[in-house]
Amino acid sequence: MATSTSQPNVSSGKIDHRMPHRLPVFTRATQPIRTVARAAIFFLKVFPMLPSRPVDWVTKPPVMEKVRYPTRCGQAEGDLYRPRACGPHPGIVVCLGVVPFGVDHPQVAVLGKALARAGFAALLYWSPAMRDFRLDPEDVENIALAYHWFIEQPYVDPVRSGLLGTCVGGAFALMAAASPLIRDRVGFIGAYAPYSSMWTFARDIASSTRSCGDGREPWRVDPLTRKVFVHSLTAVLEPGEAERLRSAFATESGHLDGRGLSTDGQAVYALFTAPDADEAETALHRLPPIMQERLAALSPLNYLKDIPAPLIVLLHDRGDQVVPVGESRRLRSALAGHAGVHYTEMLFGHLDPVKGKLPLFRLVWELGKFFLAVYPLFRQAVAA
Repeated sequence: MATSTSQPNVSSGKIDHRMPHRLPVFTRATQPIRTVARAAIFFLKVFPMLPSRPVDWVTKPPVMEKVRYPTRCGQAEGDLYRPRACGPHPGIVVCLGVVPFGVDHPQVAVLGKALARAGFAALLYWSPAMRDFRLDPEDVENIALAYHWFIEQPYVDPVRSGLLGTCVGGAFALMAAASPLIRDRVGFIGAYAPYSSMWTFARDIASSTRSCGDGREPWRVDPLTRKVFVHSLTAVLEPGEAERLRSAFATESGHLDGRGLSTDGQAVYALFTAPDADEAETALHRLPPIMQERLAALSPLNYLKDIPAPLIVLLHDRGDQVVPVGESRRLRSALAGHAGVHYTEMLFGHLDPVKGKLPLFRLVWELGKFFLAVYPLFRQAVAA
């Protein structure tokens, strides 16, 4: 049988060898396009009033499942949303904060699905303490443990992963990012309407005022904010006494005869009945040491120096009744020397464009600001 003596096609071999080297060039060239596409998908899906049906035509429905992750108190259950493709995908742990309508509310699922359609694997973290309307320092480490577990999953790319938090969840995302367990593995942090310090936040709530330039102005405190404030400050009291104070001061006009309260209860009572910001400040400094330590442990300003994340995105609504905008402004000032910080103020009503009751032109303008504000998060996830 004759054997062919023809030479192999050398030029074809060269092309085959060069193709892998061209892939990184192609990937870098398409990064802006992919970033805009992902950000646009998220933008259209996260706001129900926007026309998002075309997104459903070009993206597959996400995988939704229950997962169990570790906490200091054992295993906890959370909701996971991820793309149907195998990945690995950029991961994002979402710190929901205090969600008054329940974790099964459709609005929560909208956020998870929007992130998954935009290419993220998203774990929604919601703490038992926050379900009880309390802020607990233990959640800082629990979020870090959840994130550490999450980025080790095969469908998550740890290099392109980070944390996202809304409201008080944004403050906890910042604090968790400083944990030695994960701080060198957090690629980005997004925080919408976080607070900076429980000291200033508590002073504003107690006095129903907020900072305004060099002075202060009246602030109508959201009932949810007041409830969390009261529940958190009474958490270390004897249960019966805590319930008395919670029932009495659930509203701003609440009243209670303070006689018969314990020494610690009297200190909390003085804060709840402070007539102005100065008296509230004085009452805060007269709280028992254990309560002051909790306030410090719940204050992101005390953690910022330990956050090396290359990207921090802060957003806040100027007229926010849940967390005053001065809190994010203090964070921005404290992060002035940190590279990669982006700060945007909106005119929505605490994450909700509809509550702002803006005229159409202004609404479009504010939505555009939101898109540009979150764009760096998608750029970081795509480019890393």
